[in-house]
Amino acid sequence: MSLTSSTKPIDDNLKNLVEEIEVQSPNLSVLAARQFRYTLLQTLVEVNIKEPRPFNVLEEFIIRAAIEFQPPPTEDELASVLGLDSVFIRSTTANLRSLQTLSATSPLTVTPEGRSFYEKGSVPQPAYPVQLNAITDPLSNKLTFQFESLNETVINLPDIADFITIDNIIDISLLPLEEIQKTIQASDLALHVPQQGKIVTSLKVLASTQKIWQKISLFVIFDAIEDKLSLQIRSGKQILESASSLLEVLHTENKINFQGLCNLSAEAINFECEAILKQKTSKNLPSD
Repeated sequence: MSLTSSTKPIDDNLKNLVEEIEVQSPNLSVLAARQFRYTLLQTLVEVNIKEPRPFNVLEEFIIRAAIEFQPPPTEDELASVLGLDSVFIRSTTANLRSLQTLSATSPLTVTPEGRSFYEKGSVPQPAYPVQLNAITDPLSNKLTFQFESLNETVINLPDIADFITIDNIIDISLLPLEEIQKTIQASDLALHVPQQGKIVTSLKVLASTQKIWQKISLFVIFDAIEDKLSLQIRSGKQILESASSLLEVLHTENKINFQGLCNLSAEAINFECEAILKQKTSKNLPSD
């Protein structure tokens, strides 16, 4: 027997949205709509930021000499050329070494980082720490960084992880620095801006990971034109593309337990899809 609007497993507070979906796209039929909770993982981390400052005349001369002189000079040789006390030169080179602009050994050699800063007319300042919240979304397999922390909330809904297997757990402490830099840059925090010489140089975890509950909605939708069943995850009205894609993959791999997720057996879903197709076909048949 075909499902009716009263027998479809649709949560009461999703009925208006289901009606809106079907009115806007008459070829779509929502077979089930349920709300769940799932966890985001929040970790407090500290990143070190290094940014440039304009070099002074003496710093510029020392770095330039280290690049252009052949063979590279020592501090004493530079002091002799400039007619300065070698103590003054050594003080400046020691500072440049502490900034990883010059290599630690004599004669004076510019590091790759120092050369990069020199080409921009600057030297790096000492790194400073910034605390961030790393937010891992296992459902979409996505990592983001933000200044604000998420608030812990109690959500009395079924946990979607009880019905599907979510293996996308990102261990932040094991990520390479380059990936962390790219992710922070993509998070639009203006902390890693290489073109301006502003660089994230390291990350460390400061606290244990928190579980932050989120509310989502699952929609089982049949498209009569495409003759296709799809699963859609939404937060409010917004479609969560990555999470929906994950469920589509699990569906393709026959790893979705529809009975647990939406109180519908696979047989009932198949029967309903066939009934919808027949109904659509009969409506399109020409009358005698």
